[in-house]
Amino acid sequence: MTLFDLAKKNIKHNFIHYFLYFASMIFSIMIYYTFVSLAQDPAVIARIDKSAKLSTAFDASSIVLIIFVAIFILYSNHFFTRKRKKEIGIYSLLGLRKKEIGRMLFYENFLMGIGALVIGIGLGTLLSKLFVTILLKIMNIGGISNFVFSIDAVMNTIVIFIIITLITSFTGYRIIYRTTLLDLFHSESKREKTPKSNPFLAILALVLIAGGYVIALQPLNETSIWGKIGFGPGALVILVSVILGTGLLLSNFLPFLLNQIRKNKRIFYNGTNIISNSQLAFRIASNARTLAVIAILSATTLTAIGAIGSLYYNVNKESNSSYPATFEYHIVDEASNEKALSLAKSNKETPMTAHQETIVNHVKATSDREMPLEYSQEEGFAVISRTAYNKLLALEGNDDLKATALKDNEAILIAPSTLYSPDTADIVKDQSFTLQNTTKQKVTLTKTIKESPFSTIYGLLIVSDDVANAIPANKPTNIQSIMVDQPKDAVALSEQMSKVLPEDAMFQSFPQSYEVMMSTIGVLLFIGMFIGLVFLAATGSIIYFKQLTEAYNDVATYDILKKIGLDRKEIRKTIAKQVLIIFLVPLILGIVHSSVALVALSHMLQMDLTLPVILSTGAYTLMFTIYYFVTVNTYTNIVMGKNK
Repeated sequence: MTLFDLAKKNIKHNFIHYFLYFASMIFSIMIYYTFVSLAQDPAVIARIDKSAKLSTAFDASSIVLIIFVAIFILYSNHFFTRKRKKEIGIYSLLGLRKKEIGRMLFYENFLMGIGALVIGIGLGTLLSKLFVTILLKIMNIGGISNFVFSIDAVMNTIVIFIIITLITSFTGYRIIYRTTLLDLFHSESKREKTPKSNPFLAILALVLIAGGYVIALQPLNETSIWGKIGFGPGALVILVSVILGTGLLLSNFLPFLLNQIRKNKRIFYNGTNIISNSQLAFRIASNARTLAVIAILSATTLTAIGAIGSLYYNVNKESNSSYPATFEYHIVDEASNEKALSLAKSNKETPMTAHQETIVNHVKATSDREMPLEYSQEEGFAVISRTAYNKLLALEGNDDLKATALKDNEAILIAPSTLYSPDTADIVKDQSFTLQNTTKQKVTLTKTIKESPFSTIYGLLIVSDDVANAIPANKPTNIQSIMVDQPKDAVALSEQMSKVLPEDAMFQSFPQSYEVMMSTIGVLLFIGMFIGLVFLAATGSIIYFKQLTEAYNDVATYDILKKIGLDRKEIRKTIAKQVLIIFLVPLILGIVHSSVALVALSHMLQMDLTLPVILSTGAYTLMFTIYYFVTVNTYTNIVMGKNK
């Protein structure tokens, strides 16, 4: 029997033991092939080629995916090889040389790699259509993608995974040549030492994390920590502080807490707590570094998905307020204006429902106190009458924002949305301005809002009709606002109108801007969700593999517990407590870290991130919960045998 035949026989008769490694390889290949094949889909290419940034984002993400998948497979291979050390030792006793054992393991790895490639690419081909459809839906394109089989994606995947297989085979050779026969037989009996608690480092962990949180939640102004040390150094301090604090929390604070619980006899000697606490001490020693990495990865993933998801959600929610009219442009000449109106009127797919021409005058104004918002006295305010303002709101379907009757000494300020805040609105309330017109009319601001009826005019002042009529028409700006039916579908009309309007018309198109924003943020959201799914599956699997390693090591320990009278239910309860801590700690840390980061981001962007963050965190927690129950069930079956 050749070594190749022996490798095939091993796989055939011990497939149940090979399954975890084989499944991890299939998952990795499926995910990578699916992602690469997306970039080959004609429907996706048509959109990505329009933006170099999106193409770069896909390329960069594929590199990140390669690195992470390679690490995941190497970790799975390490778990698989470590579990087989005793078997390798038996081969050595039977007379096989290390070189021959290495070749046999290479054949096994190669055969499983070929099988995983075939199955992974097959599953990836089936899933790619689903993922492309999801991507197109997120990009607001809609429709169902045609079935596409990409030879380039297949070849790319094969090359990458052949390289990874060679690397994993090399690591297997390395383990064989560097491990003695005695170590091969006793590798599973080696246990980690119970971690020694350090009260100083435990307190330092809390101080570092709390310090990072305090800096992150500071307001962005000159008097805060951000203003004193700068945004870049501040972000670096937060990152280093939280990462170091997380590592120390898991390696020192958690063991310190367990030691304190051990000293409390009422808790420690209650039921199976004595077993759970003692076993958990060993878990902490072997998992502290891994859990710290998983906590940071979870925080990064949740923050990225929450941030991009929030941007996507707010683009959908606030796109109408950013572009109140379907089309808006400054009338430069009547000829181009008539051509644009004619195109809108004659369009049958998205017919024009209404339009309005609004005259906007510019007037300089002086005030007795400093303006808290950006204001140029040279350019002055853009001014329209209350009646023109209300007509625009009616045209755009925003009747609820209509201005009530204004006296000649009253005005409403529409501040740029990027500069508006409740604080500035309170400061400028009751501020008086003297309009430098023929009568030098004095007006007082009754309120400040951010919802503008224009997308090309900022710092708009709404005054009474009498005051507006008294302002001399010194180079007024005529703005055309057009509304159409089904504005999101009016991209073709937008392209036609942009061709007939001059460049200085400042043409603003809601459908084109919406398409660009949705395509860009949609692709980023999809990439974030896709890589987040990979991170989640990989981190969950790493904990799963770690716990199964501990389970095989603990078979003898649980045999003793069975002999002293513990039944399956009590042992499962003990296992559930231990595994719960291992899953719960990185999950909670990841959620808390990401929540603080997203709260800080919401303050910076002045954006409500609540709903997208709740959805992403809920989905992440649900997946971790599924991993937890699967791990508890598998762990129990290993140490107790399957419940028949």
